[in-house]
Amino acid sequence: MNATQTRKMVLANVDPVALVARAKDFGFRLATREELEAAVSMAETLIHGKLASVDSISRMNAQTGMTAWVTGDPVDGIFLTLPLTEAGENAVRDGSYDPAAPRREHLAAQGEGVSAFYVGVYAGKTREARKKIMTASAVLRVEMFGVFPAYARGATEDGRRSMLSLGFQKFEGGLSDLYVQPPFQQIMDHAS
Repeated sequence: MNATQTRKMVLANVDPVALVARAKDFGFRLATREELEAAVSMAETLIHGKLASVDSISRMNAQTGMTAWVTGDPVDGIFLTLPLTEAGENAVRDGSYDPAAPRREHLAAQGEGVSAFYVGVYAGKTREARKKIMTASAVLRVEMFGVFPAYARGATEDGRRSMLSLGFQKFEGGLSDLYVQPPFQQIMDHAS
C-alpha cells in the first residue's frame, strides 16, 4: 500500500523534559558534541552514506530540544528525531524539505506547535543498541507521539525492513524513498 492521502494538520505540544526523562529509561540521552561526532561517524559507516553535519544537527537539537539522541558508552547507537511544524510537514510531503539543513520554520522549537516528526536516522552498531532503538521507537511512539504522523526515508534495506515492522508505509510523492507512519491516536478536545 502506498500512502498518498491528504490529512487535516493538527498541532500539539511535546514536553521535552518529559521526553528526556522517558528516553533515559531506554538508555538514551541527548548527545554532547563529542558524542554526536562519534555517533554521526558510526552511523555514516553503517549506512554507507552521509548524514547532516554535526554543526547542522547541533543547531537542530538546540532549536528543538529533542533531536540528537545517543546510547552506549562509548556511543554505539544514534537516533535523530525532528519535530516538524505544519510548514515542515508540508515540505516533507512535497519534497522541498532539506534533511541535512532544514529551514528554521520547518522545525518546532522546544516542542511547541508540533505537526509531525521526521526521523533523520536510527542506527546501532551492536545488537543491543539496535534492540534499544527499536524498543524506544515503539514505546515512545505509543506513549508520546501517537497523535503525530512520523516520516522517514529508507536509506538501507535493513532500515526499510525495520520501518515496515514498525508500521510505516511507502509514501508516494515527497522526498525520495519516503515512508510514513500515520497517527494512530486523536487529540481529545477538552470540554469545560
